Amino acid sequence: MEKFDVIVIGGGPIGCNVASNLAKAGLSVAVIEAKTKIGFPNHCSGLVPIEFLELTNLDKSLIINYIKGAKVFSCKENDFQFKRDVPYAAVIDRSNFDIFMESKAKENGAKFFYNAHIENIDTKNGDSFITLTNGNIFNTKVIVVATGATSAIQKMLNVEIDGETIYTVQVDTKISLNDTEIAYIYMNNHIANNWFAWIIPTSDESARVGFGDNIGKKLLDKLDMLFKNWSLLSNAKISGKPVVWSIPIGIPKKIAYKNILFVGDAARQVKPFSGGGLLTGFIAGNILSETIIEAFKDNSNNFFKILETYDSRSKKALITEFKREIFLRDVYISLTDEDKDQIIKNLNSKRISQILIQYGFMDKPAITGIKLLFNNPQIPLIYLKRKILG
Repeated sequence: MEKFDVIVIGGGPIGCNVASNLAKAGLSVAVIEAKTKIGFPNHCSGLVPIEFLELTNLDKSLIINYIKGAKVFSCKENDFQFKRDVPYAAVIDRSNFDIFMESKAKENGAKFFYNAHIENIDTKNGDSFITLTNGNIFNTKVIVVATGATSAIQKMLNVEIDGETIYTVQVDTKISLNDTEIAYIYMNNHIANNWFAWIIPTSDESARVGFGDNIGKKLLDKLDMLFKNWSLLSNAKISGKPVVWSIPIGIPKKIAYKNILFVGDAARQVKPFSGGGLLTGFIAGNILSETIIEAFKDNSNNFFKILETYDSRSKKALITEFKREIFLRDVYISLTDEDKDQIIKNLNSKRISQILIQYGFMDKPAITGIKLLFNNPQIPLIYLKRKILG
């Protein structure tokens, strides 16, 4: 039986960031990863706000494109475009970023176990015991659950991290776009029900194409529909296999259970309106790391009480933005495709362009969205009418 101060379940970038922080602080850390290789397949569009680059001090070699604006299409392909002079987001090489975070955690002293599948988790006298399907047993004081959107560990622990799930599919393509410095967004509820589709340029001749919906059925058929319906994709050629994953959104009641702490997608620390989770996951992961280090340094009997403060600390950092985005999503869901088409037509004004250029469209969706609502009174009127009349 091997013993560690902390065991991180899940070797994605959020889990590796926590493992790296804790190992650097002198704690003994193990990372249990179900895959045989970290970084593949790529379950992410790779679009991150500039703030994320600053937070992680990301190596520039991992940045494959910068995004300065967006072009938004309705289902009838009426569109609105804005573009800044400077980037507000970057497209990163997500697979190599994951590998980079893995290497960083190893350099700081974390020990990795691959192809490791958990059979049971048990707690006795303040210690937890993790049993793998191969019979190996680990003993630890703290368990960090960073398993992404999968719920197997939650079910094993009889813990519910409640919320909504967005089901997504993405594929790499060869495509020629007029402007590779903007992201392309397409709104069509027949394909991306209550969400949206995207084209994220990765070079002058390639892009990541995908969409999300809250139904989760026939995703590959809908991907075919996307290529047939969105004229921008008429000359695109698929260059890789489609990858399917899910985005968990919402605000769970609890994410800290004594010595078992959830982080990243496993804690639904994902922006509810845009689906971005790397920045918020890293912010929460750093708070979690600080909390765990503080608990181990404490000489009183408050170890578990300190650990559980992670719940309130992380929510304090994220909940205001999340609540605003949940409201915006509620407004968005209330709109039909016809509503969105009409709104897109009306967005072509100087004031709207100024708002989008100043605040962006993806990096600060709550601030941007609320300002757009105030400048487009027909949107809240539609929302209130549908809320009242149903």
